[in-house]
Amino acid sequence: MERDQAARLVNQALSREYNSVSSYVLHSSPYTVPGDDAALKAFEEIRDRQAETASWLTTRLREDLRAGPTLRAFEHWKRDLNYLSVPYLVRFAVESYGALAAEYDAVAKENAADPVLKAIFTRLRDENAAHRKRLEPLLAKWTVQPKESAP
Repeated sequence: MERDQAARLVNQALSREYNSVSSYVLHSSPYTVPGDDAALKAFEEIRDRQAETASWLTTRLREDLRAGPTLRAFEHWKRDLNYLSVPYLVRFAVESYGALAAEYDAVAKENAADPVLKAIFTRLRDENAAHRKRLEPLLAKWTVQPKESAP
């Protein structure tokens, strides 16, 4: 892969980490109830981890790809997440992190011959999978689809 394409991929990932789902959730004034404390704490921990990863990606861009960082808007900016319940936002985040982990896994496999890209996207895959795993226990029971059974 050409370095310009590689820099675009890494910049896209940087945008996702810097303008993260967790940051957006915490800034969206979610509707909270006393039982939401654990989920909000998880979002704070994930936000902090994503800020560290954004800094790391900026360094990778500069040192490994000889490119500068460029940030895009939050990719779900058209989706109004303000004032929604925390259980809804947990579900949204679990789905988002799962999709990103799968996408980053595909990019890592596609670029297996490039040690820089493979390392970057393997780390991003693993972190997004960990974010999803961190939030999954906090999914509300009603957000899980019921299993079909005989009447």
